[in-house]
Amino acid sequence: MLTGDTVLGRGTTVVAHPDGRLDEYLASLRRLQRLAQAHTATRLLPGHGPTAEDPIGLLDAYLVHREERLDQVREAIGNGASSPADIVKMVYQPIPDEVVPAALASARAQWDYLTAGAV
Repeated sequence: MLTGDTVLGRGTTVVAHPDGRLDEYLASLRRLQRLAQAHTATRLLPGHGPTAEDPIGLLDAYLVHREERLDQVREAIGNGASSPADIVKMVYQPIPDEVVPAALASARAQWDYLTAGAV
């Protein structure tokens, strides 16, 4: 299965607000997961990085990662985070300075997803 940048050969995709919408990204992952199961996919071909030989396992891992991160963000909000910048400080630390912009873009997408009532 071709995944483009939805699933990468290394790491995970940055869903960057405002262009990236986490609800749409999660729906795409779930659709890929259903298709991989229905067609017994044997590999994923990402837009970047190596081929993945365990499509269902990798898609499961991507979805688990996203749910775990959303749980961390929910917890941070429950502990007083009131902005995406707070999310980065509470959830993404410690990270190198050069990664902060990507973390902030991700946190904005998560913030939008959670505060829009998607969950």
